[in-house]
Amino acid sequence: MKMEFTYDDFANHYADDPSWLPLMPLEPWKCVDQSKFPSDAETIDLNIRKTMDALEKRMGGEYYSKFRRAQALSQGYGQKVFPAYGLLFLDVACEDWLSLVDFHKGFGRDHSVHQPLTAYIVSKLLGGGVPEKAFQISGVSILNKALDAITTGVDAKYLLDRLQHYDAGSPLLQGNSNRELWKQVFYQTAIITAMYHDLGYPWQFIERMHDFLKDDILLCGRLNLDDDPARINPVVNKYIDEHQEQLMFRPFYDYGRGGLTSANINRKVFEESLHSSHGVPGALAYWAYNNAFRLADGISTAGLIAFCQEWSSMAILNHDMLKAYKRGGSGYARLDFNADPLSFIIALADTLEDFNRPNATIKADDSINGCGIAYSFPSLSVELEETGGDAELRYQIVPEQKETQEKHKSDDQRDLFNQPNGYFSLPSIGLRSLTIKCK
Repeated sequence: MKMEFTYDDFANHYADDPSWLPLMPLEPWKCVDQSKFPSDAETIDLNIRKTMDALEKRMGGEYYSKFRRAQALSQGYGQKVFPAYGLLFLDVACEDWLSLVDFHKGFGRDHSVHQPLTAYIVSKLLGGGVPEKAFQISGVSILNKALDAITTGVDAKYLLDRLQHYDAGSPLLQGNSNRELWKQVFYQTAIITAMYHDLGYPWQFIERMHDFLKDDILLCGRLNLDDDPARINPVVNKYIDEHQEQLMFRPFYDYGRGGLTSANINRKVFEESLHSSHGVPGALAYWAYNNAFRLADGISTAGLIAFCQEWSSMAILNHDMLKAYKRGGSGYARLDFNADPLSFIIALADTLEDFNRPNATIKADDSINGCGIAYSFPSLSVELEETGGDAELRYQIVPEQKETQEKHKSDDQRDLFNQPNGYFSLPSIGLRSLTIKCK
């Protein structure tokens, strides 16, 4: 089976996809602390218009139109499933553009567009929530594979146990008989997670500054990254002690397999990941923001929504834990579809969505005593094709960028997909191999 992913496909067929409508929309007036919602809507609207006008002047027409379409989707979706995003939008938009034109890396990052495009890829991979339309491996839908892992699998049973903690009477706990409901819950949770999976980047930058300054004067002190377990930051230790049953900690003790329990959490790897990954701070932030807008007691869907938010937090964490996996060994954080189908799908979609990501070229212009910015897009589309248990991931690369991109993709091939030690456990989803190619 072959699927192709492009920006035009997203814009023409998926940006208004009704399957993205949330199964359980949040209603702000039913949240516990309504004071967190802005009351001066007129001022907020004015600030948004000013920000968008300023960004349009800096981005130019073509890229701004992509940015605006993607952000309209993120904001509209956020109003229904992630109200806090409306409070973050102005900072997200401004910092995203600054990151795009910065020179700290050889490429820019564009999370404002990248996250909705990742949600589009997740939607297409999962067939819009219809198993027959989803991507297939050896003739089996990956959506059905995920439902099998959740409803009848052994490695993912912890999900049912955690749901019982939130809602012991949930119909989802009645075995495989509620597969249709699980399908909707999994699909919607995957879309929401993809839409906000890179929330942790600002915190990762902060932790890098902590490490660089090498002192204890900053909030919470510098993280200790040596190998002495006794020197783990006490703030980190306290948080783990109080929240160790949360799903986001499962990857740090191999999802409870092999007799491991929360007492076996690899605290050192977790602490290091606050610095080396945007996954951990993103998961913590997503959970904290949603907890601030938790539903009031007595709302029938409150328990299920809280479970799904915690589930999303785990996948946000685990989509960027390659360094933790390499640091902690094969028992930690590796993407295993049978144990954690949501994280596997999100991380795969995140890897696929490396097309239509802009590079900013800045050239001095003495005639205006300033500079000009031009945007280019090294990769235009990506294809994923599977035949008989072997898969190929093919990026369409513009000729002038092919050499650079091939080097980058060769690193991805080694770290992510080469077996038996790649970050993705390919056999867990039914693949022998996945090969990256640039064309």
